[in-house]
Amino acid sequence: MGSKRNQTIAIARFLAYKNDLNKRLEAMTDEQYMKKPIGLEVGQYVEDLLKYCPESTVDTVLKHQDDLILRLGEDYLSIVAFMPYAEGGGIHAGQQAQR
Repeated sequence: MGSKRNQTIAIARFLAYKNDLNKRLEAMTDEQYMKKPIGLEVGQYVEDLLKYCPESTVDTVLKHQDDLILRLGEDYLSIVAFMPYAEGGGIHAGQQAQR
């Protein structure tokens, strides 16, 4: 399980990716999508979510992704999404609850 920082970054990266993907899909016709599909790399973002976040958090993010994008805003998501993951440091979710 990752630190709170890594959880936040993983969530922001997923939501920023989904926001960009939604915009690109809206601008495409079905024919354009069939010729050149986009969004197939979403699995990597979900994999990062599962690596750094509890499963219940991942479920919540996936269920409420559109609302979270609207609430947090593109600027915030972009800034956090470009932050580097903390390696081996930070407070982990389980440790945070014990404090």
